[in-house]
Amino acid sequence: MSFISKIFKRNADFPVHSYEEIDSAVSAALSFQDGAGNKVYVTKDTALSVTTVWACVSILSESVGVLPVHLYKKTATGREVVSDHHSVNLIKYPNGYMSQMDLLQHLMIGVTLHGNGYARIFRDNAGRANKLIPIDPQVPQPALTPDGELFYNVAGEMVHSDDMIHIKGLVVDGLKGKSPIAVHRENLELSMQVQSYGNRFFANGGNTSSVIEVPGVLNPEAQKRLRQQLTEKLVGLENAHKPLVLEGGSKYSRINIPLDDAQFLSTRKFQKGEIASIFRVPPHMVGDLERSTYSNIEQQSREFLTYCLMPYLVKIETELNRKLLYIAEQPTHYFRFGLNGLLRADSKSRSEYYKNMYLIGCMNANEIRELEEMNKYEGGDKFFVQQNMTTTDNAIKQDNEEK
Repeated sequence: MSFISKIFKRNADFPVHSYEEIDSAVSAALSFQDGAGNKVYVTKDTALSVTTVWACVSILSESVGVLPVHLYKKTATGREVVSDHHSVNLIKYPNGYMSQMDLLQHLMIGVTLHGNGYARIFRDNAGRANKLIPIDPQVPQPALTPDGELFYNVAGEMVHSDDMIHIKGLVVDGLKGKSPIAVHRENLELSMQVQSYGNRFFANGGNTSSVIEVPGVLNPEAQKRLRQQLTEKLVGLENAHKPLVLEGGSKYSRINIPLDDAQFLSTRKFQKGEIASIFRVPPHMVGDLERSTYSNIEQQSREFLTYCLMPYLVKIETELNRKLLYIAEQPTHYFRFGLNGLLRADSKSRSEYYKNMYLIGCMNANEIRELEEMNKYEGGDKFFVQQNMTTTDNAIKQDNEEK
């Protein structure tokens, strides 16, 4: 019996499930009956059918995916970018069929839908990571050994935590993130039921636009003939605004949908804000502009970076530092996301930022040009400050001399 088998021998009830078994169990636990008596499952796929969920997952995964990841090395004067490290190319090309954006999106989609994003690390004989393979978030099952070592049961194979990139959402037990879809099942269930109600509302007559009032009772044949005549004369764009001739005292009346009967639209609007709050995405980013103005959109965008994206970015950076760098490198090397990618589409904000940093001597021209992917020029490494500025000590000294 191997060492790993001995460790987990005590967990005789630790089952090995296939992906289909796990998905079936999760679906059964998160199901409900809709208004028509049909069983509906609140799973990652059905949750994505809710427009706001799709928007939030897309925004979070794509926003992280477009950001560049840089490896830095600490120096005596600050830091410098490292471009020849094997981990840099590994992140850019994690495997033979994915790009850096594909991998980051996979991790973020796993976190936002399941609470966990996984990618397995494969190493060469020297222990150097040479491949990152994404894993379905429902498959790995974390478990601790008696001495505190963390392993992941991946379809029966025990993988040490050093060989698994694991990005967690909200964690309660310290091992696995909570699934937002499972925790907020009732909230998502309400959105799906409202959506289902809207479909039935319009499919079963909610979109009726007119009524024909006929004195007396028509036999089935007469009803069929009248309906056919009205359909031929009224239905279709080519028949719009044509006069209608009615026989036998019949009256034509238009019907508008009463606002009280269409309140589900307000409910759907409310649910949009509720779902956006689950993912901490600003409402204006999912199409809810009711409380957004020209002056506060920029503030909400900054809050999106600070309170929504930043925790995910720090978690990913931490995992990359721990899992892709040698222990001897970790004190001097670290991964960091380049947040300038979020400002790439906003040239005005970007230019104002560069200008302010340049005027206070925090950045030089060549550093700005490098961020803009432009070539450096001779003399561009000098730092400048405004000449009319001075230190507080000099200002106090000059004031005393004048007195």
